[in-house]
Amino acid sequence: MKLNLSLYYFFFFASVAIYVIFLPSHLQQFGYSAKEIGVIFASLPITRFITPFFFTKKPITTGIFKVSIFISSIIPLLLYFNNFYIYLFLFIVLGVVYSINFPYIEAVAINKLKTHYGKTRLWGSVGFISVALGLSYFDFNIIVLYFILNLITAYYAYQFINPEISINKSFEKIDFLKEWQFWIALILLQISFGGFYNFFTIYNLNSGIPKEINGWLWSVGVLAEIIIFIYQYKFLTKNNSLFYIKLSLFITAIRWYGFYLFAGNILMIAILQTFHLFSFAIFHTATMLYLSNRYKNQTLAQQFYSGIGYGLSAFIGSVVSGYLYGENLFLYESLIVLIAFIILWGKK
Repeated sequence: MKLNLSLYYFFFFASVAIYVIFLPSHLQQFGYSAKEIGVIFASLPITRFITPFFFTKKPITTGIFKVSIFISSIIPLLLYFNNFYIYLFLFIVLGVVYSINFPYIEAVAINKLKTHYGKTRLWGSVGFISVALGLSYFDFNIIVLYFILNLITAYYAYQFINPEISINKSFEKIDFLKEWQFWIALILLQISFGGFYNFFTIYNLNSGIPKEINGWLWSVGVLAEIIIFIYQYKFLTKNNSLFYIKLSLFITAIRWYGFYLFAGNILMIAILQTFHLFSFAIFHTATMLYLSNRYKNQTLAQQFYSGIGYGLSAFIGSVVSGYLYGENLFLYESLIVLIAFIILWGKK
């Protein structure tokens, strides 16, 4: 199972790298405006947020899982049709199938691997950085590559349609109120990432950091993420998962404030980028462990984590960062995460 999970994560996040890094420029080359590209890409996170609500009264069945895997494997073919509404439909469908497939496999992974989850999940980071760096040096038809990667991802996803692989399939509804501090903290953290994902490169360029250095600064964060995924199992068991969620929030607030304080300082920005091991890797694993312990309906809990954190919050963060952008951008983002830390601090 570990091998199949590792390969699934590798190819899934390799395809995500194409979606995040290269598809926007692909659409731009076809003559789409920034507003049109913005609308197309905003449709996926919003769909990821909405989809879990359709599974609050019934679980993801094997049939639904199979259909969603099949659709995810062929949907990239729609990229050959140069039409705004077809592209919009494509991203909406991707949002639906991603919201079904990925949380289900995440639930399987955390249920089976527990604190050793990170040693398998790191292959997703390897897949992402492989495509990010590989396509920077070699020319390849990204539609063909995206299609191939989705096919391979679907193949490994099918390996988890097995009666021997079981997770808690309780029909319990997700009670947001009993964990309201966690959900609000999650939303605020991911909103703060809007400034990082949308403007980190631009912010650095405006601060005098050369274009070539920016690629390596991004890579530092991913490499730190990979390293901590390998070793986090050694200490995640020493404190409860909520402790590491709080710690990750506090360190992320320091990270964003450091970007503001040391703007243009390559060495300090590189050091602060290593904090990504807390901002994402440790926070992500600790959150999955926390949700698997707090909610009986593990798959639905993972769906809402994905939908709220990387769907709704990502959308809001993207919009908010546009209004906050300026020399004080990361000061504001730091304050947002600090509020999240304060809200969660008193929770036992």
